[in-house]
Amino acid sequence: MPERHDKTTIIGMAVVASAAATLLHEGVGHGMTAWLRGDIPTELTSNHLSSLRPDRWVEAGGTLVNLLAGTIALMASRSAGNRSNLRYFCWIFAALNLLPGAGYFLFSGILGLGDWNEVIRGAPHQIPLRIIMTSFGAGLYVLVVRQLAVAVHPYCPSRPDYNTVGRLPYYAACLFSCAAGALDPLGLKLFLVSTAPAAFGGSSGLMWADSLLPRRPAKERTLLVYRQPAWWIAGAVLGLAYILILGPGIKFTH
Repeated sequence: MPERHDKTTIIGMAVVASAAATLLHEGVGHGMTAWLRGDIPTELTSNHLSSLRPDRWVEAGGTLVNLLAGTIALMASRSAGNRSNLRYFCWIFAALNLLPGAGYFLFSGILGLGDWNEVIRGAPHQIPLRIIMTSFGAGLYVLVVRQLAVAVHPYCPSRPDYNTVGRLPYYAACLFSCAAGALDPLGLKLFLVSTAPAAFGGSSGLMWADSLLPRRPAKERTLLVYRQPAWWIAGAVLGLAYILILGPGIKFTH
């Protein structure tokens, strides 16, 4: 029986989870909301959806879908029992949805940029709104990190184990997102203002979630991420296709 988490399997899972979370945000959250509201999407990339008549609901859709998907994934992780690889994938998928979703309120509230800045654009009392949004985002972010720390506890019998199950997928997902975002047709400005901050900042709670790990030993037996080559293949094939297709983007003709 292996005694260590399989790092290659974790990286493969992180790439698949990162790609899926972004597709949910851009394609389902923004894209489907735009379609349902009679808007016309014109371009979809790994980093943005362009449309002819965006509105507040279209802008809010991406974050709301991520928060919903992440909540479902976290519940699925808790109910997966001893199916350790499935349970871990649900956990990292939950993290890569919930953390950027919660972090977006902070990002827009503090910097006045991004989706939620567009949601409140033109509304009265901008400063109080941004203060409320920032405070809400900070509280939600800490709550999410706490819940993720509790959920990953069975994989971390010691603090060093968290470097493998928490920080390794963070770095893998960030570099993957940046590789795709570097090809975005909107260029370097979008990469610096959106892609890199969203990648490294949005999920940064994974870097310090170990500080919120329960101090008592886990009630259940220690779980391991086992060697599973199918995740290596999925990460490589889907990751490459994602970078080459959604990096430069897909244009829609009408």
